[in-house]
Amino acid sequence: MNNVLDFFDDVIKKGHLSHSYLLAGTEDVDMAKTIAQRILCKQEHTGCGSCSSCLKLASDNHPDYMMITPDGASIKNAQVESFQEFVYIRPFESIHKIIIFDDAHLMTDRAQNRILKVLEEPPAYAVFIFLTHQVESMLDTVKSRCQIVQVKEDQVKLVDSEMSEKAIELIRGIEKQDAGRVLEYGSYLKQIKPQISEFLNLLSSILRDIMIFRETSNYQLITVSNLSILNYKDLIFRVSSSLSRGKNVELIELIEEVDQKLKSNMNYDLTVDKLLFKCIEREA
Repeated sequence: MNNVLDFFDDVIKKGHLSHSYLLAGTEDVDMAKTIAQRILCKQEHTGCGSCSSCLKLASDNHPDYMMITPDGASIKNAQVESFQEFVYIRPFESIHKIIIFDDAHLMTDRAQNRILKVLEEPPAYAVFIFLTHQVESMLDTVKSRCQIVQVKEDQVKLVDSEMSEKAIELIRGIEKQDAGRVLEYGSYLKQIKPQISEFLNLLSSILRDIMIFRETSNYQLITVSNLSILNYKDLIFRVSSSLSRGKNVELIELIEEVDQKLKSNMNYDLTVDKLLFKCIEREA
């Protein structure tokens, strides 16, 4: 739990709070409520427990907070209607309104589609937190509009939307053999030096998904976090047709080799430049 809270503390401190989060692998309502407390807290978002905002939240009486839990076996349309009425009323005490969906996978497809309309154009003040152990039961269209936080054994991993988009754009450049587009990534890779291993792992994950789809034509086998990226299915289908299996394997092995070299303190700039040049080499 601490790592999850540390992540949200950092996001709040930097002013990078997004509209929608999907906490995958947990239905810890107390943790979600603690996140809401820190967002709404009037004492520099510390979750002080003593300001008027924290006291109202503790008694479930905060006007800018809503918790939605299943009514029986599912989250019903009537609950979604109440949510829609609530979210479009401007905050009373805070600059945010927080809505938490517990057991979010128990929403019917119809209910998720109604929520989707709000997620596509959310009010500037709204923050949505979805809790679920069954991410695969959520609609792709809903997941694609959330930042997914994988919660497992008290560890948290943000599937960073900007990094995901950059990885996909690089794959597109490789697919089209666009040397200029690929080589432009030299400056980006040098900017994210502390996160390079995470970026390379993401790149390798996408390429592995492409291989899996080439062999099976089954989207259900694709990494859940990758499927959260808008239009990712289209990319997988197209690249699996245009990138040969040999090139696909070569790139995966190359990325893993580069990751190991960088961890062994090889020259950073030279190593990432070689990676990009290799990406645009034509097959013999």
